[in-house]
Amino acid sequence: MRMLICLTLFVELTLVDGQIQPMPINDPLTQTRTDFQPSSFNIFDSFQARPSGSGLNTDAQSFQIRGQNLKTIDWRNVDRRAEEGWWHLYPFGERYYDVDITWRPWRDLQIDLDFFLPFYGFRFNYTFVFPEGFVAFSYPQYIQPPYTMPNRRWPDEPDSSLIAAFMGEQSFIHVGETRLSHVWYRVVSRPINMINPFGDFGFRQPVQQQQYLGPNLPPELANTQIPIRTYAGQQLKTAYGRIEDPELLDRITEDIQRSMVGARGFKADYALIVTWERMGYGGAPKITELNMYETVKKWQNTYQMVLATDEIRTYVMFNYANVNWTSSTQAGALFGRGGKQSAMVIHRFVEVGFNGGNGTGWYALPWSADGNSYKLVQYGSAQVAGRWLARVDEDIEYGGCSNDSIGVLQLDKPQATMLGGFTLNVTGPCFRPTDVLKLQIDESTLDCERLDMVMARCVVPVNSIFKTGQVIIRLSVDGGKNYPWWNKFYILMPSLARRQVNLINDPVVLNNNWRSFNPDNLTLTWPAANITVNPNAQVGSIARNSPNRGVFSFNPRTMSKTDMKPDAWRKYTGGLLQIRVSQDWMKDRGDGIYWSDLIPFGWYFHDVWQYQMGKNWATDMCIDWFQYDGRRENFYMFLENAQPCPCTLDQALLDVGRYVALMDCDINGDHRCYYTQGAQHCVVSVRSVWTGAGQVCCYDWQGWLMFSQDYEFNDQYLRFYSAGVPYRAHPYGAFPYKRPPYVPSLSNFYNDLLPYEYCCKWAGHCEFYFWRRITSGCQDYRPPAVGYIYGEGHIITYDGTRYTFNGKGYYVLTTLKSKNNHMMVQVRMEHPPKTLWNSEVPATVVTGLAAQDNDSAVVQIYARKEFRRWRYKTDVYVDGTRVFFDTPWQKLQTFKGVTIRSRPRNMNMSELEVMFDTGMGMLVQEARGTLNVIVSVPPEYNETYAYRTDTFGYPRTEPATGLFGTGKCANFYRTMGLFGTFNNDKRDDLTTPDCNVVNTNYPPSEIEARNVYYEFGERWRADGIRHPLLFQTKFQPIYNPLTFASMNYQPIFDPWRNQNTSFWESLIFTREEVRVTCQGSPSCEFDYLTTGRREIGIDTLMNERKFEDQKRLGEKILISCGPLTKNYGVLKYPPGNNYLDGVTVTFTCQPDYFLHGDQQRHCINGTWSPGWWPWCRWRDEEHALKWFTGIIVSLLIVAVLVAIFCYCNSMKKEKLKRRGRQYAIGSFGPRTMKPADPSLQKTAPTQPYPPSELDAAKGVGGLNGRMNLPTGARFSETTA
Repeated sequence: MRMLICLTLFVELTLVDGQIQPMPINDPLTQTRTDFQPSSFNIFDSFQARPSGSGLNTDAQSFQIRGQNLKTIDWRNVDRRAEEGWWHLYPFGERYYDVDITWRPWRDLQIDLDFFLPFYGFRFNYTFVFPEGFVAFSYPQYIQPPYTMPNRRWPDEPDSSLIAAFMGEQSFIHVGETRLSHVWYRVVSRPINMINPFGDFGFRQPVQQQQYLGPNLPPELANTQIPIRTYAGQQLKTAYGRIEDPELLDRITEDIQRSMVGARGFKADYALIVTWERMGYGGAPKITELNMYETVKKWQNTYQMVLATDEIRTYVMFNYANVNWTSSTQAGALFGRGGKQSAMVIHRFVEVGFNGGNGTGWYALPWSADGNSYKLVQYGSAQVAGRWLARVDEDIEYGGCSNDSIGVLQLDKPQATMLGGFTLNVTGPCFRPTDVLKLQIDESTLDCERLDMVMARCVVPVNSIFKTGQVIIRLSVDGGKNYPWWNKFYILMPSLARRQVNLINDPVVLNNNWRSFNPDNLTLTWPAANITVNPNAQVGSIARNSPNRGVFSFNPRTMSKTDMKPDAWRKYTGGLLQIRVSQDWMKDRGDGIYWSDLIPFGWYFHDVWQYQMGKNWATDMCIDWFQYDGRRENFYMFLENAQPCPCTLDQALLDVGRYVALMDCDINGDHRCYYTQGAQHCVVSVRSVWTGAGQVCCYDWQGWLMFSQDYEFNDQYLRFYSAGVPYRAHPYGAFPYKRPPYVPSLSNFYNDLLPYEYCCKWAGHCEFYFWRRITSGCQDYRPPAVGYIYGEGHIITYDGTRYTFNGKGYYVLTTLKSKNNHMMVQVRMEHPPKTLWNSEVPATVVTGLAAQDNDSAVVQIYARKEFRRWRYKTDVYVDGTRVFFDTPWQKLQTFKGVTIRSRPRNMNMSELEVMFDTGMGMLVQEARGTLNVIVSVPPEYNETYAYRTDTFGYPRTEPATGLFGTGKCANFYRTMGLFGTFNNDKRDDLTTPDCNVVNTNYPPSEIEARNVYYEFGERWRADGIRHPLLFQTKFQPIYNPLTFASMNYQPIFDPWRNQNTSFWESLIFTREEVRVTCQGSPSCEFDYLTTGRREIGIDTLMNERKFEDQKRLGEKILISCGPLTKNYGVLKYPPGNNYLDGVTVTFTCQPDYFLHGDQQRHCINGTWSPGWWPWCRWRDEEHALKWFTGIIVSLLIVAVLVAIFCYCNSMKKEKLKRRGRQYAIGSFGPRTMKPADPSLQKTAPTQPYPPSELDAAKGVGGLNGRMNLPTGARFSETTA
């Protein structure tokens, strides 16, 4: 399917005197200057010279600060960067309202922020500034070097969250009594009415233009010489340490965007700027002679840290001006060199890099804890020497470029649409002007354009990629000889991709919508600012020379179609709208191309279709499709048995391994249900069959399966009832993707959704569509088996056994190894946070999950720790790559052999569905740092013979009980683990890997619980020997690694025992409160008593009861007889009863119809009772037919009587004729009797007239009686 309609943007350049005038670009290194005065001014106004007696020259960039004039300088008028040209540092010092920290070493200054600063998953509204070259968010433990990141002794010792620019022992240098060293900081923010969280659609009022003059100042400001600063006519707040400065924040934003891909949508609303000026190494001597000032100041370190955030994303920028020493005396250095090196921490702890704190890990910068730290000034990751950049809000993403020869490629977006036409800004290596850049994405090789040293731009053409999922992307700088830089990139299906072109339907005039075939006004919008950097671009094709305002309306009836191909109306009935820069769009710095959603083109081709095919064009198109689809391969025969529909909504929701919610009809998300009106929820099969077809099943508001066979043949009926139908092409596509009907979204739209439009919506004959797309029944459906682990190790097995296991470590939750499947699911169990009385909880919870089925990708899910759950509740890794599900276009992602989905309304990743291609699935729910896991396995995972035939090739016939025992593990493929043995037999649920069976009751006694723990649960520990460990050690932050690794752990088995009570417990709750709250649930009581938290117990109780209902309803095997065929006008009662076993279906007709056929049918053991299929006839037609029948019958009776009379009369005549032929008598004229003997001829009398009919009736015998003839005489008849 190709794009047909195109909106094109024309690029126009402004000409001045016949030449192109480029837009000026502000140099980020241009000196920013200001003058200190008590009137309104801008902080970046030009610098004005002070009197020569102050020691300053008229040129602000060339003055010298000498020891002789230190005491005469008014520092409020001095830009401290000017003396040595540190223009890549942002302004600092008294002049810019910085606060100077003059405290002694290892004394911090707490800064309370007026905003939230996200850092490595945490979110802080405060920070500590240390003179030792770092900012921290908690107090570090370190006293002297070396510093180890992270702290190996955590949690016994603090593992502080911190960002270190140059962490090491440092000292304040003095020359005489004058301090040379300073630590400056200030908090910069935008005015509140300039912070717009709603983007272009915000509700902030515009800034009022006002002028504030000196005489109107309040007394407190007039006394303090703090100037009044304005921006856009608005007064800016100014105080030492805190200022409003939108221009400085704009400059910081621009610097970040120029050096970091993916930051184009970022705008710094807040910033913390900390500058360490001329700091000395720890142990440096004090200088007493003033004439040493010039020498001393050149050997100190000066560097700066900038933290910029919009309260969602956080970027850290390091600016190094001078690095002349690399270590301290305490670290064994002599004069600042050698010894144990200082650490440059961007946090996560000491050393050069970032420390997340609380055991979450750290990230080091180049030359961290290295004697070459002075190279931080010579090199940089941005386009300025000495500048280093990183994004630190979630993961640490290294910014800028690198001189490495191999590494990870950084992309400005993690995913894009399959349709192509998008741009990729990439960075990794530092690009030279002579580099020949090529990019490989999937099977396509692209040429890239070097933008600058840091960034290159690659354009992916339209129609170059026809697949979805994760692909490898590689970059070459030598023309394609080598591709040493790589990363993973996700290709989105068009139906899930971000829609930059919004098609607006009129809510008042319903006909004016994009799916109608006769609208008179249509509107579309797009982000005009992002599609091109040229503000003068114009819209073309549909409308030419229309300004690029981001919105366009037009009348399709009067729209010109001069650019349309002559035969386009025959081939293209639907597609997408494309907006692009028409001239050299591949060279434009904007996005270049935007796509709309898939829509039918009735609004565009309506008049052409009507002209070419007549007024019944829609019906003709429907019938043409009906005939064409009937000639194609019968996909239904392969789909019906392989993927039957679940009978009820409860079964569909529980079968998370084989079915997933339909994107546009989801009970927990998008509920438009445009193609399935009347449905409460629809599901689609996770994978397709080999033909590319997919199953769709919809359920009404009572939870029953909706059948297309129940459709009423009325176009208005679609407003209330439209069942789910199987699709010839799966919405997600299928391997090999690149040809019909396997292309994601497009094949489904062309084969299944467009026919619905022109059969059901346009022609009003949906019966043609439903005849080709008949809903699959549930006669062959077999529900899955589900197991559940929740709370503090409470488990419900596949077969329904309940027990509690509080192991600590890694365990096999469920596993199967057979000739067709190799499934492994493992969990990590550890202690939850401490009780309210600050003691360790004597139980464990699930905090991690790892799963793989066959050769699929390994999926790892971790519950995030306390204080890191403000944005995301879980961390998800697929084959070691972290993935996110927090945007609508990322909600469903497909990887090798596995599909992961987050519910549309869930933005914090607390509910995840993991679906493997084998049919096994998992539902993972996070609650208070604990993972509750449901595993669903298909019936094929049930216990089966390992050897289905005996030695002679005959099928085995021995029952399963005959193999029960030790030999069963050797002779059967078995799904085993903590979730028990899946074979519908509770007796052997708790089976160990060596096939020993452990018995228990529920609730268990202390002896039984202890036996389950040691004899069963611990046998399923994933030690890496018997069961390979799926978890990767680098992705597992835990609550307490010391207790996690302890081998002396023993859980509590009976919390009700008096020995397990605590004095502090009695101060918080009573045992009676536990019994009342938990309502008799042993699991709830266990969690309440061990944690001391009522909310934990209630969560356990609610989750347990919810799952019990799900398991009871979802695993129930239902017998269905399938839908009954009915005709037009037939009504079924009760509606939606799903034709299940024991149901009686009553058929009636509409008020104006009469019923024919059997009125009731009974479903008995999967078979309908005998009877005729029901059909209805219109009342007037029925009466007319009755009259017609009466008349016809009457006429038939008369005709029969007449026929009988005629028949009898004819028979009578025939009888007379037969009798007359017995005599030789002529019929006409006189007859002469001649004797046969000639001798008698003369004596024979003559008779002039023939005998009458009466005479003939009397017979010849009468004549013989009147004549005396001799014996043997004969007569012959002659006619005169």
